[in-house]
Amino acid sequence: MDGFYAVYYTGQIGFGHAVLVLREGTIAGADVVGGVYDGFYKSEPDNTIMVDIILTVPAGTTLVTGQTLTAPHSQNIKANVAATFANGQTVALNTPLAQ
Repeated sequence: MDGFYAVYYTGQIGFGHAVLVLREGTIAGADVVGGVYDGFYKSEPDNTIMVDIILTVPAGTTLVTGQTLTAPHSQNIKANVAATFANGQTVALNTPLAQ
């Protein structure tokens, strides 16, 4: 599971992409607008991967959801994804700002 991953995401007004590095339970990465991803992952007994990421985005960023941030913002993204998440199929995740 350790490796480099390209992440493509969409929202109401656009799309974006990020690169994440998964290594020995740690997640680190960045996206095209200066967002920084820090977190961890863990294999679960039910054949899923528990992911817990803090995404920090700089002030002035317009998100793919349409919001423009007036101050830096951090949000916690938690999910359980299938262990086969990197098979090329879409994985839907909702984030706190997208709800």
